[in-house]
Amino acid sequence: MSGLAGVALGGFLTSNRERSREAASNAKAANYLAILVVAHLDRFADGCANVVGDDGTSYGQPAGEGGVHEPTVDRPKFDPLAIDVDWKSLPADLLYPILNLPYQIETLEHHIGAVAEFDNPPDYVDTFWARQHGYALLGLEVSSLATHLRDYAKLPALPVHPSGWDRDSYLHDQKERLEENRARYEAAWQKSESELNNL
Repeated sequence: MSGLAGVALGGFLTSNRERSREAASNAKAANYLAILVVAHLDRFADGCANVVGDDGTSYGQPAGEGGVHEPTVDRPKFDPLAIDVDWKSLPADLLYPILNLPYQIETLEHHIGAVAEFDNPPDYVDTFWARQHGYALLGLEVSSLATHLRDYAKLPALPVHPSGWDRDSYLHDQKERLEENRARYEAAWQKSESELNNL
């Protein structure tokens, strides 16, 4: 009887050791993933901030030929499946939004393309508004996702830029500015339409 109890205890201890080893391995994989992916997310959010600052001009002049406004900054790219990590080590509430980012980017780009199709040269006001505002929202969302991933892996907060510039504040302020400008633009357009109709 005591022999069977010894075998059972030995099996239990071995199983426990293996579970502990597996948990430690998963934690290590999750930490490595978090460090690597946070760096990619931060780079992407920085790229969004660059797009938000792009109004199609260069040194105050239209960037394109013949006085046409055109993008001077490429949109940021993010391909999570190109990052060699064990994605299964992340919980679903973090995994899904990260792996869904390429789809969000694609959807935003389709929206910008649809706006551009019916926009008017040379300044393409609606296109640049859609592009800047869309990437401001996406940049804030990605930055929040990076913060959640940092918290999950107990990583330090994003370091302050040496110049004191704060990416998230910039994205938030630009989003607000774009929305205010858009509201003023639409109010002025509606007023002129109303005046024309009253002639």
